Amino acid sequence: MKSRVGKIFRNAGKGIDCIVFLNGTEPLHDMTFFYITGFTSGLFEGSAVFTYPDKSLRLVTSLLEQESARRADFPVRIFKSIQEREKMFKSSLRGCRKIGVNPPELTYRNYLLLKKLVPKAELIDVSEAVMKARVVKDRKEIATIRRACKISSEVAKEIIPYIAAGVKEYELAARINFLMQKKGASEPAFETIPASGPNSAEAHYTAADRTVQKGDFVLFDFGARYKKYVSDLTRTYVLGKAKKKQKEMYEIVLKAQRTAMRRIRPGVKASTVHNAAARMIDKTKYRGKFTHGLGHSIGLSVHDGMGLGPFSDFKLEKGMVFTVEPGIYVRGYGGVRIEDDIVVTKGGCESLTTADRNFIEI
Repeated sequence: MKSRVGKIFRNAGKGIDCIVFLNGTEPLHDMTFFYITGFTSGLFEGSAVFTYPDKSLRLVTSLLEQESARRADFPVRIFKSIQEREKMFKSSLRGCRKIGVNPPELTYRNYLLLKKLVPKAELIDVSEAVMKARVVKDRKEIATIRRACKISSEVAKEIIPYIAAGVKEYELAARINFLMQKKGASEPAFETIPASGPNSAEAHYTAADRTVQKGDFVLFDFGARYKKYVSDLTRTYVLGKAKKKQKEMYEIVLKAQRTAMRRIRPGVKASTVHNAAARMIDKTKYRGKFTHGLGHSIGLSVHDGMGLGPFSDFKLEKGMVFTVEPGIYVRGYGGVRIEDDIVVTKGGCESLTTADRNFIEI
């Protein structure tokens, strides 16, 4: 894990004596804690990892987590009370005048604790340095994401026989979650979306009790969490014989995704990729019906810091992992989204999700 610590400190610049990652209670965790430690199990609520410019790190955790912490190949200190926790935190920060923190994942309570323990120290926002380190995945991370993608890709195929007139949306969501965990996922990466009929026009729909009907679009957006890392996949099917408009919408979205994927390679501006898909859709009668960014980085979080949007001015690098998910949404009628997870490679990109992208009538 020292190489990951080194990446963050290089991005943060000189002068920082320590960078600390503190966890609140679930779900208020700093996922960089797991990025640094490499732990794939344990909650580590109230724990902290302290990192230093020489790439060393030190974990302070509770008695509850001592079994999970035994896997560490770096110093671990175990506290048995709140008082011991504060003493260990304070000793880990002794002599540190400039302390890096990660505000997007730091609770206000933990911020106040740091101010109390080291009142004379300057707390410095290093969240951008953290994001830049985490967005470029190493081989181990990519292998883990690939496994999460394999799980979701297989489930996208296996859910098809369960789609039938009369089934409830929430029943399909439950089946997807069951299938993912049966294949080794620890949990869904996020709340599974099974949107049918006009509900498929709502990009972030939540499963409800609508009954699937013949002729519906049936859109599934789901992901698996495997060893803390996630996948994120969307497929849209039609139950029964598709209408001409449904097939037309699907083929436009698929063409937009393929167009965008051809643009992906190191050195390309992220906005260029989004705009390629958006222009493709806007040349059709569905202009303005693609209402979100083309994709987002994934890793330990479903939204891991960067995105493929119209104003994204960063350049792609080898090892970045993104979703590519164009869509068309027609209010009151339905929507189509096709989402895959890709890794940027030396000469382009590789799709980590392998579920069939062709138009499927059930």
